[in-house]
Amino acid sequence: MKPPLLSVVVPVHNVEDYLEDCLRSVAEQTLAAIQVVMVDDGSTDSSARIAAGFAARDDRFRLVRQKNAGLSAARNTGVRHTSPAVPYLAFADSDDFVVHDAYERMVASLESTGSDLVTGNVWRLTGQGRQQAWQYRWLTSTRPRTHITRDPRLLADRVAWNKVFRRSFWDAHAFAFPEGKLYEDTPVMIPAHHLAKSVDVLHEHVYYWRVREGSITRRRTDVTGVRDRIAACKQVSAFLGEHGDAEQRRAYDASCLRDDFGYFLDGLPMGGDAYRAAFLEGAGAFVDRAGEGVLEGLPVELRIKWRLVRERRMGELLAVLAFERANGTGVFAVEGPPGRRRAVYPGVRGASARLARTDVPAVARLVEARWDADGKLRLRGYAYLRNLAAGSARQQLKVGMVRAEGGGRRGRGMPVRMVPVRSVSMPEATVNSGQELHGYDHAGFEMVLDPDRLPATGGGDGDGWLVGLVVAARGAVRRVAVRALDAGADQPLVHDLG
Repeated sequence: MKPPLLSVVVPVHNVEDYLEDCLRSVAEQTLAAIQVVMVDDGSTDSSARIAAGFAARDDRFRLVRQKNAGLSAARNTGVRHTSPAVPYLAFADSDDFVVHDAYERMVASLESTGSDLVTGNVWRLTGQGRQQAWQYRWLTSTRPRTHITRDPRLLADRVAWNKVFRRSFWDAHAFAFPEGKLYEDTPVMIPAHHLAKSVDVLHEHVYYWRVREGSITRRRTDVTGVRDRIAACKQVSAFLGEHGDAEQRRAYDASCLRDDFGYFLDGLPMGGDAYRAAFLEGAGAFVDRAGEGVLEGLPVELRIKWRLVRERRMGELLAVLAFERANGTGVFAVEGPPGRRRAVYPGVRGASARLARTDVPAVARLVEARWDADGKLRLRGYAYLRNLAAGSARQQLKVGMVRAEGGGRRGRGMPVRMVPVRSVSMPEATVNSGQELHGYDHAGFEMVLDPDRLPATGGGDGDGWLVGLVVAARGAVRRVAVRALDAGADQPLVHDLG
């Protein structure tokens, strides 16, 4: 048998329902030259017996036992029991499983590029089946030898189990997972991204991440969980500050306020007094340090919430969250003249913030598209500016736009033909908006397109016209492109053109 190329550490604790699938996915990898260290972290179910069975049947597998000390300690124990001479290192959690050829692809990438680590795409596995993990929706192309300073989207790549590390890189920086803490991956993964000379990013999926949904609500309101998550983010933010990367630190701090802490922010209505106090203390200190500049880059509804956190106004914050539960996130009233408009939450004192252009996006849906007997295309749908009412035809103006697409010519340089639009009543626009604060009953439109009068296309396969609208309401103007609707789908059909 060839000497191993890759060490895989699998921490194990009370996962008897999932462990067999996990270990089989590792054992059946197309890269056979592996060593696997399973660390039983004081399991009280049959997990240790299942792991021992693999060790007995496959001499690539080894079982280490320890008293329960947590995931980080089990991972660190596993690393200590691997051979430092094996050139690559990976981690797999025992309730997940690995795509059959993932390790072969990842090791081959590192062998080819010389990068210090490789990361890959992730499937999210729930009771409803397999979905793309939202954290990796941006990962649509493979990029060898990149770096987090050149691709800030890698700030979202914070887990250990979709990666393979060069062992010499891991040891040189003495990486170790923080023991006795939840959310242990981020304080290691973000520094690893920064300290690597280069990173390979694979757009193909390498890992199935199982989300056990029964404990989500409990974790969201756990006092230890919120403290540990904030502490982990604080540690990474300090690391970025110490390494003099102010831009990356601002981006990371904003991502914490947008994603990491948002999870616990939404749990405040369900949490008790101790949870709310822990959140306000930790998150408030984080916002105090991050400063107003970080808040300015967030959507207006988050700016309002985090300013309330910074001012330690829990009552008003809970009122805003209650309003969102009734009306949906991103729904608010708008006050003030054009250029000085503010988002406000009715009945909540001091819950307001200045609106940016991106806070008032266009929303458009195509309801019907049909060819008439005279060869003309008739389009029906609705379009409005979110949070600016279209309760009457006089509150809104719409103009159609058509641009030829094809012949290798695409983009803003192509000529645009303006097309008349008839405003019509369409109450389903309000119904489909999922809120009751604003009326969009008169956001409907009808547009008739005559192909003989439209700009010429290139005439090739896939050529056609990009159809859009100019929507104006209360001094705000947006342009949006109307997209084709899949049969039976109910989805946004726009691309904001500015």
